[in-house]
Amino acid sequence: MSHLNCWVILERKAHDQVRDLQKDLAATQAKAEHLQATLDKLTGMYAEYQAAEEAGGKQMGLSGSMNQRQFMAQLLTLRERIERDLAHQQGVMAQQRTRLIRAEAERMKMQALVDQQELIEQKSRELLEQKQMDDLGVRRFNLRTDRKSTRLNSSHLGISYAVFCLK
Repeated sequence: MSHLNCWVILERKAHDQVRDLQKDLAATQAKAEHLQATLDKLTGMYAEYQAAEEAGGKQMGLSGSMNQRQFMAQLLTLRERIERDLAHQQGVMAQQRTRLIRAEAERMKMQALVDQQELIEQKSRELLEQKQMDDLGVRRFNLRTDRKSTRLNSSHLGISYAVFCLK
């Protein structure tokens, strides 16, 4: 397995991790938005019941007034619980954002290594091609030189014999 394949695999793994963290963050944000909407509804309900108690508290009677106050106390308890859950979700989102930033930085490092390795591989291929072209040029030059020496020496028998012996 070449280095290039290793870096590509590591980059894909980092990319997948970033994608998974983005999905987790989106789910946590949706949950936080839902909690915020629920909190807003409860706050509105509490305000309505409080206004109703102030406007008609004397007309309800003792048991109706007690039931309404109990219900309002339950609304406050529920609102406090939702506020805690919302604060917890916001803390989780902050942690997920931090992990996402780190994962994105790691993915960018892996991408840089992939790009660097591709550049090295490309330079290596270019050098190999240049070497092959140089070798081909040397061979062609040697062939031309051999042909000329053969033609010159073939007209002179003594020299031709000497060139043949040297080869």
